[in-house]
Amino acid sequence: MIVGRISDTRTRLLETAIELMYVRGYSAVGVQELCTRAGVNKGSFYYFFPSKRELALAVIDVYRQRMLDLWNDALTADYAPLERLRRTFERTYEVHCGLMAVNGQMHGCPLGNLALELSCQDEEIRQRLCDTFADWIGMIDRLLRQAVATGALPVIDTTTTAQTVVAYFEGVMMLAKTQNDLAVVTHLPHSVMALVRAAVQAPPR
Repeated sequence: MIVGRISDTRTRLLETAIELMYVRGYSAVGVQELCTRAGVNKGSFYYFFPSKRELALAVIDVYRQRMLDLWNDALTADYAPLERLRRTFERTYEVHCGLMAVNGQMHGCPLGNLALELSCQDEEIRQRLCDTFADWIGMIDRLLRQAVATGALPVIDTTTTAQTVVAYFEGVMMLAKTQNDLAVVTHLPHSVMALVRAAVQAPPR
C-alpha cells in the first residue's frame, strides 16, 4: 500500500511537470508550483528528484517513449512502407489537434521546445535530446530502407533523408507554435512524402 502511494506521488509530479513544461517551458516552472499543482510537498519532490534538472531528464524520457510508441504503432502497421510513413505523420497531426483542443493554443513539439531552451545550457540534457532525435531518425531510416528493398523507392541515402524528415517536422512544429496555428501542420503528411520524392530525384554528387 505504501509502495502504491509512493508510485502515485512520483507519477503526479511527473505528469504535472510534463503538462506545465510543455505549455510554458522549463525555466518558467518552479519546484513550488509543481508541488502545489501535483498536491505534494517539497520533501516528496526531492525524495524522487534531487533537482528540477533531474525531473527534466525524466520528462524527456517520458516524452521520448510516448513518441516512440506513437510512431512505432504507425511504422509497424500492416501497410506498404511509404504508406506507413504517411500515416505516421497523419497520426502526429491528429495528436496535436487533440492537444490544441485541450490547451487552446499550439505549443509545438515538447522535445523540440526543450532542445531550443536547454541544449546550450546542459550537456546531459542536450545528449538525452540528441539520442531521442536519433531514435526517430533511425525509425524512419529503417522504414525507407524497407521501401528501397521492396522496390517502392530507388536506391537513396536513407539516413540523410530520414534526418531531413525529422528536421522538417521540427521546423513545422516551431512555425505552428510561433503562428499559433494548427493549420501549419495540416500538410505535414503530404510534405513529408514530397521530401522523400525529392531525395529520389536529387542528382548524385
